[in-house]
Amino acid sequence: MKPVFVAKKFGIFLSLLVLFSTNSLAQKPVVSSGAQLPVHNYPVKDSLNVLLGNEQQIKTFAIQLRNDLASDIAKFDIRDTAVLKSHYRVLGDLAFYDGDRKKALAYYDTLRLLEVKPAAKATSALVKRSLIAAGDPASAAYIANFRAIFTRAVNTIPYVTAASSLQRIRQQYANMTAAEFVKIAASDLNPPIANGPLSVKNIDYVLFLFYEMHDFDKVSTVVTAVMDSVTHVNARNQVNIWPSRDLELLPGKPYKPVIISVFDLGTDISLFKDRLYTNPKEKIDGLDNDHNGYVDDLHGVAYDGKENKDQHLLMPLSAEKQKLYPSAVRLLKGNGEDEAGVESADYHYYKDALAKANVVQRDSIYGLINFVGDYIHGTHVAGIAMRGNPYARLLIVRFTEDVGFTPNGGSPSVETEQKVAKNLKDLVKYWKAAKVRVVTMSWGYFVSDYQNDIAKYNPKMPEEDQKALAVKLWTMRKNALYDAFSSAPDILFVASNGNKNSNSNIDLRYPAALDIPNMIGVGSVNSAGLETDFTATGNKVAIHANGYLVESFAPGGTKVLLSGTSMATPYIANLAAKLIAVKPSLKPSEVISLIKKGADVSADGRIKLVNPKRSFELLSAAK
Repeated sequence: MKPVFVAKKFGIFLSLLVLFSTNSLAQKPVVSSGAQLPVHNYPVKDSLNVLLGNEQQIKTFAIQLRNDLASDIAKFDIRDTAVLKSHYRVLGDLAFYDGDRKKALAYYDTLRLLEVKPAAKATSALVKRSLIAAGDPASAAYIANFRAIFTRAVNTIPYVTAASSLQRIRQQYANMTAAEFVKIAASDLNPPIANGPLSVKNIDYVLFLFYEMHDFDKVSTVVTAVMDSVTHVNARNQVNIWPSRDLELLPGKPYKPVIISVFDLGTDISLFKDRLYTNPKEKIDGLDNDHNGYVDDLHGVAYDGKENKDQHLLMPLSAEKQKLYPSAVRLLKGNGEDEAGVESADYHYYKDALAKANVVQRDSIYGLINFVGDYIHGTHVAGIAMRGNPYARLLIVRFTEDVGFTPNGGSPSVETEQKVAKNLKDLVKYWKAAKVRVVTMSWGYFVSDYQNDIAKYNPKMPEEDQKALAVKLWTMRKNALYDAFSSAPDILFVASNGNKNSNSNIDLRYPAALDIPNMIGVGSVNSAGLETDFTATGNKVAIHANGYLVESFAPGGTKVLLSGTSMATPYIANLAAKLIAVKPSLKPSEVISLIKKGADVSADGRIKLVNPKRSFELLSAAK
């Protein structure tokens, strides 16, 4: 990048800061979370289809939204970069809709400067920038120009550095027409329209539909074709650093068994039958033989959606879902292989199903993929956690989807949080009795998870009250996790930092953000060791591991590719368990130190790339 270009961008950034500054930055109230900003809402009386036909009202909403977001930036020192980036992205889009290309680019340039990941910088507003460069939308050459400019822009980005970012762009446009988009949007937006004023997020959605659907099909065709080509050329030829780093413990060594607990959405224990923790005082007979409060806890324990104790370590499926499961797994497998550029039979099954489906059927297909993604999650995590370690013994703790996941679980409540706090204390007691050394947790809670669920189940509650209740309940969950895990200093807890591309210093996700010596928070990189687009950044990310298109088991034994910090987290738990097997006297803080000291740290200090073999060498040298 030429120095003059940097200076030009920096100048634009400064001009926007000046534009939005009525007082010096130091005089502005500091906002560390979006929940601290004023609530902006937009009353709508008509259905979505009627609203989309009212150009004057749409323009009024666009002006109001622009003024609201500009006011936030002018009045507050917004430290939550995810919120700030969202504000600038929306302001850029509004300028784009107005045809003010210069201002739109200035906002998008500011947005890019706020990004810390190289891939995010390279792909920031990539489609919009290409559309702006394509010239007059009314021109006959507009789409042809866009194709040429977008193709050129994508081809200048090294795929290895930005694979997950480029794939997100691809997924935003693939397999969807404008008519289908509007139809799905109606089911998303008509309920909040009926229940009260729309939020910033929802009015932004409305404006997107009004202004972008006109050319969406043409733009989508170009983006999908270009991205499909790039994927098929590059995805199968990716650098993979992990085989040379992976540590495998061989059987027959003087190592000790180590119990690792997968605390997740349920696991198919039949895949690990020779390496399961077994409670010596229990048997499967419907009784609590050892009087520890759990019935039939031979290989672990479970809780249902109401936080009551259960016996099923893998969530039981209804007869209907059992029948759908094989095809759902094929669709999920094909979806992952599509992103990986692998043209397998499952890839073609997935692509053919989408090609033949109408909008309702496609919605059903994606619903199946989401269902099976949750159902296999714990099994997939367990496969990663147990890999290459014949000394590991697996103990399952299954919980059922709750805050942040809830499809039909009901609103978060004080009563539920009180039950969770008690269950966590009981779990820690159970882990201690079983001599668990490592617990892996590919989940966590942002305050926004609570706010979203409260809004979903209490749509008529004022937004200010929703925010207040969300903070209260989230704080209760944080405190419950802290009290439970800090009372188990000999157990190492490994937790994911989430897939929101958020700053973990500000947008805290618990339990990963707990400030206790036996907790390590995990972020995600790809096969080349570069940050994924979704991983969190910041100091709460203590270590990074592979979390992009990672292969592991689904219930029944099929192997599938999944992505997320959920996949990176058990990789770290896997290493921790291996180190403890070699030297059982290690304390959690010592295990964390070995993992961190063995890591490769990037020049800017942001990426701490785990290196299992080096951590093992450090342990061996110290023995």
